[in-house]
Amino acid sequence: MGSSQLSWLCVQPMLISVRGKDVAAKAEMYRQLNEGQQALFLFYSYHNHTKSLAEFYWFSAYNIMEMKSWSGIRNGMRFFNQNEMVALLDNIERVIIDKNRIGDQWREVTPTDLEQDPNLYPLIEDLFNQYRVESEEVIMSINKEILQHQEMYFEIEDKG
Repeated sequence: MGSSQLSWLCVQPMLISVRGKDVAAKAEMYRQLNEGQQALFLFYSYHNHTKSLAEFYWFSAYNIMEMKSWSGIRNGMRFFNQNEMVALLDNIERVIIDKNRIGDQWREVTPTDLEQDPNLYPLIEDLFNQYRVESEEVIMSINKEILQHQEMYFEIEDKG
């Protein structure tokens, strides 16, 4: 319960169970969760793919353009009252849209976009650095929330 990984441990079994499965299987798992669990599910499905600058850029674009899960990630952060993260997600979305949407079409996003576009690299790098700091604060805050509302995240067995 005191683990700095508490929020991850709450959602890890669900994410692992759908790893490598199609979107329908992931959506079905998601529908079975309560609102707090859904917020964790979407946050960690994104967060666990933001370890490098290129991953951060590509996975942000993927969640915005392909998965259409960005608003769910943002709503999950609202659920946990993480307004700074919501604002940061808005900024990330703005940069991704400005770079990759042409009219109502999306251009293909590739990891080499960062190397090929000298204006994009510093924007994404700044957002990535902000995200890394903010996500650590978010995780600590969510861990506290989970401890205060354990019944939402754990089945607590009565030892009586």
